[in-house]
Amino acid sequence: MFETPYIHAAGERSISFGTTLNAEDQMLSSQALAKSIANPDSSQWQAKGDQNRTYYFSEANTIERYRLCVPTNWDGKSKLPLVMFLHGAGNDESSYLVQNNNQMINLAMQHGYILVSPIGHTGAYGNFLRLSAPFGKPDEAAKLMSQVTSDSDRTNELSEKDVINVLEIVLNEYPIDTGSVFLTGHSMGSGGTWYIGGKYSKYWTALAPMSGPFVQETGYPWDNVRNTPIFITEGTQAPSLSASRLLNKWMTNKGYKNEYKEVNADHPGMVPLVLPDVFKFFDSCRTTSTVSPTATPTHTATPTATRTPSIVLEGDVNGDGVFNSIDFATFRMILLGMSVNKYEFWDKAADMNGDGAQNAIDFALMRMKLLGQK
Repeated sequence: MFETPYIHAAGERSISFGTTLNAEDQMLSSQALAKSIANPDSSQWQAKGDQNRTYYFSEANTIERYRLCVPTNWDGKSKLPLVMFLHGAGNDESSYLVQNNNQMINLAMQHGYILVSPIGHTGAYGNFLRLSAPFGKPDEAAKLMSQVTSDSDRTNELSEKDVINVLEIVLNEYPIDTGSVFLTGHSMGSGGTWYIGGKYSKYWTALAPMSGPFVQETGYPWDNVRNTPIFITEGTQAPSLSASRLLNKWMTNKGYKNEYKEVNADHPGMVPLVLPDVFKFFDSCRTTSTVSPTATPTHTATPTATRTPSIVLEGDVNGDGVFNSIDFATFRMILLGMSVNKYEFWDKAADMNGDGAQNAIDFALMRMKLLGQK
C-alpha cells in the first residue's frame, strides 16, 4: 500500500500551507524514538482495552498524552487494522472518543480496529489553514501564511512530529496490518487529515476528513493521494459546507477516489452521525480480508522481508517490487547501522553504480533517481 511521499529539499515547504519538516527525516526520527522507548517487559506492552498513554517528547521537553484503544478480544498475535483520529481545536486526545457514550471507542472495538488519538502537542498537526481559508480560497491561504512566525512555525512542527511519533510508537509495539491503516479527523483534525495524509501518504490506506476542507488546489501533493480512497463528510449547517461541496466536485472532475456525504447537522453535530459510515468506509477499503464486527482481524499477506523476486529491481531495497522513498529511507537506516529487516537481495538492489559495494555514493544516486535526476 505504501506510496511515494513528496520529496523535497531541506527548508522547503513540501505543502505550501504547512511546515518545513522533511517527511522522510521525520519518519526515521520517529522510528528511532519508538525503538528507544520500547519495553516488551512492561505490563503495558501490547495491552488490550482503552488506555491513556504518555511518552516523553524531548524536542518539546514535555510528557505528551495519547489515547489508545485495542480490541479486548484480540488474540495477541494477529495483525490489527488501525485508525488514527485527529481532534478539533479546543479539544484533546480523549474529547471526541468519549462523546455520545464512547461512540468512537465502541465502533473501533466492534469493527476490530486499534484506535489511536494523539493530542498533537499544542498545534494543528502542521497545517496553517483555518476556516477563513478552506478549499477554493487561495488568497486567504496566502494571508494566513504571511502571518506565520518562527514561534508558530515551531509549534506546528512539534504538533506534526507528535502525530508521527505516536503513530510509530504504536506501529513498533503492536503487529499492525499495514494494508489497513486509516486516518480521520474533525474540523482542525480534518485539516490535519488532509495535511498528514498527503505529506506522509506512505502510511495510509484511506482518509476520512470530517467537516474541514482545509486544503488547496495548488501547493499540495495531490499525486500522493491520487489512488487513495477519501471519504469527505459535512454538515448542512456547517460554515464549511460550500467549500466541501466545491472540493468534492473538483476531486470528482479530476478522477480522484473520493466519496461524499452530507448530514443534516451543524459543525460539531455531524460527527456522531457520520462516524458509523466512516468505519464502514474503512472496512470497504481494507486491502486484506475484512472481518465481521467483534471478530478478531486476520492478515494473510506475505511479509515484505520474505519475498523473493525473479529480477532484482534497482533501488528496490525492501523487495516489494517497486522503487520509492521507502527504499531510500530503509537504505539510509542500513547505512546508519540501525536495526532493520533486510530483504534478501537488498545489497544488489542498493548497488546503484554496480561497483559491488553499498555506500554513500549509492545513497546519493538513489536520491537522484527519486528526484528524477538519474
